[in-house]
Amino acid sequence: MRYSARFLIIPAILIVLAATGSAMASGPMGERAFQFKFGGFFPEGDSDFWAETEDVFTIDVGDFDGAMVGFTYLSPVSNNMEVGLNVDFYNETVLSAYRDYTDVDGFRIFHDTSLSMVPLSVDVRFLPAGRYGARGSRGQVMVRRPVFYLGGGIGVNFFEYEEVGDFVDFELDEVVFDRFRDSGAAFTAHALAGVELPVSPDLGLLIEGKYTWVDEELGSDFAGLGNLDLGGTSISVGLSYSF
Repeated sequence: MRYSARFLIIPAILIVLAATGSAMASGPMGERAFQFKFGGFFPEGDSDFWAETEDVFTIDVGDFDGAMVGFTYLSPVSNNMEVGLNVDFYNETVLSAYRDYTDVDGFRIFHDTSLSMVPLSVDVRFLPAGRYGARGSRGQVMVRRPVFYLGGGIGVNFFEYEEVGDFVDFELDEVVFDRFRDSGAAFTAHALAGVELPVSPDLGLLIEGKYTWVDEELGSDFAGLGNLDLGGTSISVGLSYSF
């Protein structure tokens, strides 16, 4: 895997920000939360490598639309701001063949393309109406209410891209079995928006949309073939448990 100094700095930032949020949380605003999310990830595929791959093989970036599972730990800074530490998991495999080549018997030449990602990120969320509202003449009773939030963050996306199966060896003029792979850690940034709907004092339903920017230069077996765009849109639903 390829790493640089920025990948060592970013995890340290995540830990510091999460710890800062925990330290600042106190009183009735001090509830932390653990969120589980399940949804879909829809990659953008906006790079020359994706375009060239689609030209050569019967594959489309839309074929990689797939499920994503995520977990978030939330720590409040105030009634209108929270810090979230997130980890997501995505994996998708697509079967494709050469568009313009077949084997000597006229059969299509197939291989599998796999993409897996584990982004680790931190975000800062702004709650325009706050998480709690006061009720009573002195505002002494705190009540939960639907929470709308906007935010953004940064992190590291640990990825692996692999092609395995039959390929045309143009030098030997024959079909061979082979495996091509690249993996690494790419800087990622995201923007998000969502709503949490309380169903009990400690439990809420949530709906969230997120757009992620990730663009990494390919290496290993794909060195020299340009950048791999790993960004895209994710939409998820889930549960939020406060404690």
